[in-house]
Amino acid sequence: MDDIKELFFNKKTVEILLSMLDDEKPRYPKVIAEEVDSIYPHVFNILKELEDLCLVESYKEGRIRFLRLTIEGRKIAEKLKDIYSNIGDYQERIFEERKKEDSAALNRFKETIKTIETKLLSGKLEKQETFREVLKLSKLRTELERTNFRTDNEREEKNKLLKRVYYIEEQVKLTLIKF
Repeated sequence: MDDIKELFFNKKTVEILLSMLDDEKPRYPKVIAEEVDSIYPHVFNILKELEDLCLVESYKEGRIRFLRLTIEGRKIAEKLKDIYSNIGDYQERIFEERKKEDSAALNRFKETIKTIETKLLSGKLEKQETFREVLKLSKLRTELERTNFRTDNEREEKNKLLKRVYYIEEQVKLTLIKF
């Protein structure tokens, strides 16, 4: 029984069944192998296992061996199609949620950096207040450095913010020397 579960949780097996479900006419193994981007011997072995389980049936016309899903094979393939569809929808939702979270995090970093920058570069802070703001900026820089963003655009934006923080830190060093 474990062999059957292992077979059905194999990506190529699912791709083969979905490929056969999408095109209901009988096909031969080489075409299926091309469709699922796999080598023929591997696909042939999977098809043999599926045939042994009575999920796929084969017949010959001349020298060509054709395959098609059995009724049970079709039922399982349709369930797998539903599962894959649900997984795809879930993956898309998660991606969008994470994208929003990353965007919100970047906006928080931008706003906080701008607020600290305005205070530090105003020249109106006393020495103790300046040190407090520098400490906030340092903690913010560390947090920003440790934050992993998922897309290239967000990583690029992170690098721009880090450059801005480094610039502010350099400007503040010059100010602190004057104290």
